[in-house]
Amino acid sequence: MRQLLYFFIITSGFSTIAQTDAVPLASNRPLSKKETAHLDSQDVRYLPLFGSKKILQEQLVKNADFISQCETNFTTKADASKFFAERGWEYLGEGLLDTATYRFNLAYLLDTENMDVFWGLGSISYQKNNFEQSAALLRKGLQLSPDNVALMVDVATVQIACFKEKRDCNDIDDALSLLEKSVKMDSTNANAWLKYSIAEFQLEHFDKAWEYLHRCRALDLSFVDLNFVQELIAKKEDPMGMFK
Repeated sequence: MRQLLYFFIITSGFSTIAQTDAVPLASNRPLSKKETAHLDSQDVRYLPLFGSKKILQEQLVKNADFISQCETNFTTKADASKFFAERGWEYLGEGLLDTATYRFNLAYLLDTENMDVFWGLGSISYQKNNFEQSAALLRKGLQLSPDNVALMVDVATVQIACFKEKRDCNDIDDALSLLEKSVKMDSTNANAWLKYSIAEFQLEHFDKAWEYLHRCRALDLSFVDLNFVQELIAKKEDPMGMFK
């Protein structure tokens, strides 16, 4: 399970070529902080999905040898795409956002229907506070995996952030719909209940916010955001008297 605020590092085993990441155009090492600081922001390798459909087509031609070697060294292009997406999640978990973006882009070249590509790139956009772009990418991923509860919660998380920042993004009512669906599908998802609470708080439904926060607490106390608790207390005291 991947979540915007709780990343899990993938540690599954890979083949020899996968272990070294030794495929043309896929660097063996993450960018150093100095390299990242001087990175040209318009380098298409570090733009989600290479920035545009036109540039994507150019990359398909430019990376023909890369794709061919992946077909040789992996069982299928989908397997190769899965590998690069997993590397993308690893680098994302380490905070190496540009390196992660490039890996997800390579994964996309190999399989345009790899849900993890959109989830990963959407998570990166969220970390860069580009909420509108994040929502668009995550929604593409959700179209490919419509019953993915964790991804539903991430889409809702971005929409709540958009609402709080007054950005032109998807409506918070849609976030509430996704969260309602997510807890119906998995009532044990503590993160979903937390985000459901936060969404209701934004609409000043404080009784519901407390109810859902306590459901989160009962499932997994580690998910409770104490800063949010203080905001909620300032609006209405805890009906259960557990938080002061």
